[in-house]
Amino acid sequence: MTEVIKRSSKNAGDAGEYYVAYMLSRLGISAALTTSGSSAIDIIATINGSKSISIQVKGSWARSQPRQWMIGKHMPAVSPDLFYVFCNMSEDIGNKNAPEVFIVPSEVVYATSTWHHSAPLFKISKGQDTEYLDRWDYIIAALKPE
Repeated sequence: MTEVIKRSSKNAGDAGEYYVAYMLSRLGISAALTTSGSSAIDIIATINGSKSISIQVKGSWARSQPRQWMIGKHMPAVSPDLFYVFCNMSEDIGNKNAPEVFIVPSEVVYATSTWHHSAPLFKISKGQDTEYLDRWDYIIAALKPE
């Protein structure tokens, strides 16, 4: 039997980053995790080295509804080569379901986050599922040579 240990938000962030890197690798995309806490970018991704994109991962233990994530105190740079990946994972280690992953372009995060709060949030409503849920194609399209 697995001992239950309280997991922190840092654990959620780390788990999200590793899960996203795993999924990118499965898609044939090279994923390099940056040094923890060193920048606003968590993963640099490329297909063949000719073009790369930056990914900011926000992980949570899926405790809150609506689905929402704190995105940091600084407004992000807006770029077609910057994506946010919001990852909801189950705290239940026995839950074998894959995490819920939402891929969102940086311009959407910039335009719709609650920047006027002390803890800026990005929220995804149930109606936005198809727009962002498992949209790995956004990342693949951004990595294609122009």
